[in-house]
Amino acid sequence: MAGTPSAGIAGTAVDQRAVDGALAAYRAMFEDWIAVSATSDYQDPRLTEHVSGRALSLLYESVYLDKEHGVVVKGRPVLAPRVTALGPEPDPSRATIVDCADDTDWLDYRLDGQLEDETPGGRHFVQALALRTADVWKIDQLVIKDRGTC
Repeated sequence: MAGTPSAGIAGTAVDQRAVDGALAAYRAMFEDWIAVSATSDYQDPRLTEHVSGRALSLLYESVYLDKEHGVVVKGRPVLAPRVTALGPEPDPSRATIVDCADDTDWLDYRLDGQLEDETPGGRHFVQALALRTADVWKIDQLVIKDRGTC
């Protein structure tokens, strides 16, 4: 990860442990999603390791629909997340994360190995809410905008 991950938090004393924990959960969520999407196994318990709430519902639905349509996802997105807000002080348990995720090389394939369609991937604005409970960070809310939004 290049640059300072907390650069988006202007004028605040940053709890670097909170920033690091939230970003680690975000990256781990994507690693889990990548692994599970490669098989479209929506029942894989790995989905719950770094995700909760609405974000878990979004990932579950995505993988479930891929399974229903006979699709697996290959490759991996390029991420560049940063924390833009932390709270409450003095011991943050909420972090807002923004990203411009590039899924150009993370595409849908049919089970016969052929591309599902000719639609290229692209860059998507992503916003996530990470929550810490008992020293465990998980992504609880996740919004992924359409291709070309960043």
